[in-house]
Amino acid sequence: MSEETPQLVDYRGNCHCGAFKYTFKAPEIKQAFACNCSICYKIGYLWGFPSTETFVIVKGDEKDLKSYEFANRTMEHKFCPTCGISVMARTPDRNIGLNLRTLMDVEVAALPVMTSDGASKPPLYQVPDPAAVENIAEGMHVYSGSCHCGAIGYTVVKPDKIVRAKECNCSICYREAALWIYPAATTVTFKGLESLTEYTFGVGDTFHGSCSICGSSLRERFTEPGRMDMALNVRTLNGFDLASIEIRKADSRNFRGVYQM
Repeated sequence: MSEETPQLVDYRGNCHCGAFKYTFKAPEIKQAFACNCSICYKIGYLWGFPSTETFVIVKGDEKDLKSYEFANRTMEHKFCPTCGISVMARTPDRNIGLNLRTLMDVEVAALPVMTSDGASKPPLYQVPDPAAVENIAEGMHVYSGSCHCGAIGYTVVKPDKIVRAKECNCSICYREAALWIYPAATTVTFKGLESLTEYTFGVGDTFHGSCSICGSSLRERFTEPGRMDMALNVRTLNGFDLASIEIRKADSRNFRGVYQM
């Protein structure tokens, strides 16, 4: 007896601002794929690989997404130039990888994840030079990070170690896969901010900053009166072991109303 053809499910997704929307049909998604390579680590991709035959762009155009390639140029990573969300990738043979974090109505974070070790495959990632900081007081802890391409870098100098970060499930933080820490803005030194794209929505008091070249989500800048801190995405710290810290989950999905697209 031949196996029954799996029933196809209609899926839809989008970047955060809605400039790019897509649909596809596939058997029910029961797992996601993650890679620990330098770009997948910083972006926090959870991959799915739909058939190109069922993938349909319903708003925007793929050519309007920014494309980023590096190293052996085996994949074009594509992100929205407005909101900075990494949506998809194309292989040289035009197959599609989708960032399942951009799906609507699917709790991707609850799926089992199959991992692959892309970090060990040559050429190995060359860590960009850090943002220079002078006159660091004795006993301070220094952490340096960057976007993937290295156009933007930062150094944060803290009196204490980084021991925890916040994982927020709101509509944009979920798509960014961001893991936030909140140092005082005066303790962070940046370089290359001319390559930063900022995006805000809702009440407009938080500006999400990502690299306009590679799409890495780096920071949140707050404009609330009296607020003196900023948020840094620890995924973009170079040489930092995420497994060494506590990840605290924040249920902020409906904090300021239900996200609709």
